[in-house]
Amino acid sequence: MWIGDGKLLVVADVHLGKSAAFRARGLPVPEGDTARDCKRLLDLAHKCGAEQLVIAGDLFHAPSGIDSELETTLAGFLGEIAIPLTLVVGNHDVKIRRLPAGLKSLPHLDLGESLRIIHDPAHASGERLHISGHWHPVVRIPDGRRTSLRLPCFLYRNHTLVLPAFGSFTGGAILSAEPDDRVFVALRDEIVEIPAAMIS
Repeated sequence: MWIGDGKLLVVADVHLGKSAAFRARGLPVPEGDTARDCKRLLDLAHKCGAEQLVIAGDLFHAPSGIDSELETTLAGFLGEIAIPLTLVVGNHDVKIRRLPAGLKSLPHLDLGESLRIIHDPAHASGERLHISGHWHPVVRIPDGRRTSLRLPCFLYRNHTLVLPAFGSFTGGAILSAEPDDRVFVALRDEIVEIPAAMIS
């Protein structure tokens, strides 16, 4: 998502190295998610003209997923994106003992007095607006008697905007709507609000 005049790009829950972590445990999952997600993020930042990138937690998945391929891919990404990158540390990131060089990390990021970027919505406090990740929200929209669409979504609840997971191998949690929730999905190049009556 964009903040301000469109110079700051914020995403959450990239979970680099997740497939490698599964393979390290002997599970036969496909490779390529790290390179694919870095390319998607690079293309998005360039397309939007971002001057700063903030990851709202969980850039990484697990120490076992940080292999030489990930380190090479990430180094290339950091060199090519050529804008400041700040990691707001998530619950998966805290397991990483040594973050790559050139990666600034913070427990949260304040943008003025009215906006704070965090990872876990549970850490929101006060009346300021918070932007977070962690939940990987997905909305389910019935499209027939027994079928439905599952779409990653933005959830606005209690002064907190929860971002969908950016990573292609992250999965998502179907949200249970609460009163006053607002739910948005990305459709092509637009963000569309989903009426509460359409959410199952």
